[in-house]
Amino acid sequence: MIWGLFIGIVILIGLLFARRRHKRDLGRKSLEARLRALTQLRLLRLLLEQVQRHRGLCFGVLCGDQTLEGERWLVHAEVSRLIGDAKKLRANLLGHEAWQRVFPLWQRIDQERQDGEAIGLLNLHNELAELILGTIEALADRHDLVCLGWLAPQPEGLWLALLQNAEVLGQARAAGTGIAARRQDDAVQQQVLKRLADLIRQQFYLAPAQLSVDPALRASLARPVREAEDSIDALLQSIDLLLKDPLHPALGSMAFFKRATQAISAHYMLADLLLERLRLATEAAIKQD
Repeated sequence: MIWGLFIGIVILIGLLFARRRHKRDLGRKSLEARLRALTQLRLLRLLLEQVQRHRGLCFGVLCGDQTLEGERWLVHAEVSRLIGDAKKLRANLLGHEAWQRVFPLWQRIDQERQDGEAIGLLNLHNELAELILGTIEALADRHDLVCLGWLAPQPEGLWLALLQNAEVLGQARAAGTGIAARRQDDAVQQQVLKRLADLIRQQFYLAPAQLSVDPALRASLARPVREAEDSIDALLQSIDLLLKDPLHPALGSMAFFKRATQAISAHYMLADLLLERLRLATEAAIKQD
């Protein structure tokens, strides 16, 4: 009977150790999957940025400013390169419906670019950016890269909000570049740009403000947060000026495009810094395991 009790205790201890090891293995696999997701997000974020650039330049060219074509061609080549790199991720992302539509849509944009109508091609770019951002959001949700184990988004998870803001800024860049390229009143695009400007003015200072007051992030992100806020101020001033006078000599299509790009780049820089913190934290957790 004693031996039976002893054997039972040994079996119980063995089961507890096995369960603990299984749980640890699951945790490690989860961390490794998160690290792979962060690598994928880096490429998708680069692709999103270049698609947004191509949208603005392409719209400007189709609205009449051929001086943008050289820059558009360079960005087109970069998008094609990133699309090629992203195909390597296809097996890992096939579960995302949005991702399956990215490649055919880019091919359609490429085919219609020469003879396509400006608004139609702009809408196709908007759809493509939405698909890429949707894939990013799905990856973030699957690997808990926003709430980070809590019920609400955490400061280091604000990278996604910054990317979402960058997409709205990119839409404003495209609309403003088109207005400046036409050098005439465009009631529809002016209405679009005004709506986007109102949204930017009301909501886009929130994420940088949250980062500036977080004790763990405040010191390291003070400068990029200030640059993001200043770039929004400058962009809104340019939008107001363009809406008042589409013929303003200081706001040609390339000048507006560059001004908007500064605001977008500042948001991407903040997002990159937050994603890098998540990557380093994940690597450290794997090493400790």
